[in-house]
Amino acid sequence: MTTHSYKALGAAAAMAILASGATAQEISWDLALYGSPAFRVAGESFAQYVNENSGGKMEITVHNGTLSPSREVLDNVSIGAFELGYVISSYHPGKNPLLSVLDLPFLPIPTMEDRLEVAEMVYQNPHVKKEFAKWGVVPVMTVVQPNYEVMGKGEAPTGLDSFDGMRMKATSGIGNALAVYGASLVNVSGPEQYNALQTGVIDAVAATPSAHGGYKLYELSDWYTTGMAAGTAHVTLVGNEMAYNALPDDMKALLEEAKAYANAETIKAQNGAADQYVPELEKHGLQHVEVTQEMIDTLRKEAAQPVWDAYVADLEGKGMPGQEMLDLVLNASK
Repeated sequence: MTTHSYKALGAAAAMAILASGATAQEISWDLALYGSPAFRVAGESFAQYVNENSGGKMEITVHNGTLSPSREVLDNVSIGAFELGYVISSYHPGKNPLLSVLDLPFLPIPTMEDRLEVAEMVYQNPHVKKEFAKWGVVPVMTVVQPNYEVMGKGEAPTGLDSFDGMRMKATSGIGNALAVYGASLVNVSGPEQYNALQTGVIDAVAATPSAHGGYKLYELSDWYTTGMAAGTAHVTLVGNEMAYNALPDDMKALLEEAKAYANAETIKAQNGAADQYVPELEKHGLQHVEVTQEMIDTLRKEAAQPVWDAYVADLEGKGMPGQEMLDLVLNASK
């Protein structure tokens, strides 16, 4: 029997005890985190709120980068190896294709507050609920991020044709959109991108401003964009479904409170982190490339729309409601 099998059996046994109303009061969960400091704030503040307000009934232990490789979190939460973790849908879009609608580039969702509202609507869609249930997980909260920008080295882009030949780390549909103009996409994880930029494996990274700063990509870069409005890779804090269902009602209510608290803390942290790194950008002499509204309009028409259409066609071809999901997001964003 594999280690994962033992862990799964142990987790299942613990959940059964909780569900049976046993006398043990303390519920212990483990949370798998990774990424830049501002990115981790959602999970860290969520755990902090629960630990401080559960009256000793529940404790969440945060593990930064030690429980699971980032691309395997969904599988590990699914089998009960641990109870909570960050899942980036674009790391494995084939596993949650309906949820991946939130990864499409240049969606008209301007703010983090808007993104939270739209994501909650997507989570409540019955098709998406079934998709989560297939993996034995529940969406606990969105790990909200600001729209991605691009930071890179070499000649700064002066127009969309400047992306031609640029080797780029760009998760989700943003990379597909820029690939229309000749960008070459390279699949590297967040922790790998500094070395990839340093060694010339990539020329640029599309990510949140806080991630650019948190990974210190400005040390290697020559330019950065603002106003890209490119969207973001969607991230969900997921919980093991059996563990969640075994919680008493007061702890489920506490998780809802923790979610609201963590959302507010995340928005504050993301905005603060972006501002915090501005002096570093100036210190290292990075050129500021301001993306114009004309460029955004062109990107939506020439690059984003084909990606949206391809997403719909791919899902519809597999018997899944691709058009329904895209319409849900576009209508919600209005």
